[in-house]
Amino acid sequence: MSEQQDALEDLGSSGVLSALAWANASAYRRTMEDYDPDTGHDQGWVGGTAHRLFCDRLHRVFSTGSHSVDSPDAASAGLDAVAAGLYPGEYDRMPVIAPGLVTWSDLNQSPGWRVGRWRFLLASFVYGESNRIPWPQKSPTKRRVASQVKPAGWEDPHPTLPFGDDFDMPSAITRVSEEGEDSDVTTLIVAHSIERELGIRELYLGRSRYNRGGGEAWYWKHDLLATDLGTPGKKPIPASSGPHLGPSSVQDAPVRLRRQTREGNNKQ
Repeated sequence: MSEQQDALEDLGSSGVLSALAWANASAYRRTMEDYDPDTGHDQGWVGGTAHRLFCDRLHRVFSTGSHSVDSPDAASAGLDAVAAGLYPGEYDRMPVIAPGLVTWSDLNQSPGWRVGRWRFLLASFVYGESNRIPWPQKSPTKRRVASQVKPAGWEDPHPTLPFGDDFDMPSAITRVSEEGEDSDVTTLIVAHSIERELGIRELYLGRSRYNRGGGEAWYWKHDLLATDLGTPGKKPIPASSGPHLGPSSVQDAPVRLRRQTREGNNKQ
């Protein structure tokens, strides 16, 4: 079984893939509802706001960050806080993830979560350019992630040096040692984007590839908006690929419903 299949099976059966789809839809819905170019909002505002709200929604569904709890009982008691600020109906569709299953696992202060052997970080990109994301021009953290040992069995048809000219290997090794990095963890990227005029989103999970001099930006990537994620606990079902309408018009991914539900605020 390939690394991609392993990752999708593990993250699909745990409900993480459904959680990513739900959180992304909720974050971009709020962002685009608030977006107003007449007030000076631009692409930078859209990207930054959506990124922050994406993190917020993931904290809610994973019970991490400001929504962290000490026990399942505490999670049940704090449902109102989890629902606060969401649009009516969004909380009802939020996947059920047991507290502690997914843990906070940032990397050099880059927001990240971990379940089992998989860590995933968030990254935004220019809409339509997912296959050409220039990882060597990104932050040191994203460059480092793209420079992980390639997946087993993967052969590069156009091999290049794995690191850029300004990549300091001794320093990178020192940082890993100082941070006590778990050698068993594989860090994935959740890449998200939107075409703000049309409200068309993109959302991918994949293994980034250090593409110095251009070339493919991924060893593999999976379109989370072109997949019927089904009910958490079952294997994802592949679906057709292509552009997907924004949060206000896209159909929500099927998810399990919480037994105790409370509405968010009623402001539209």
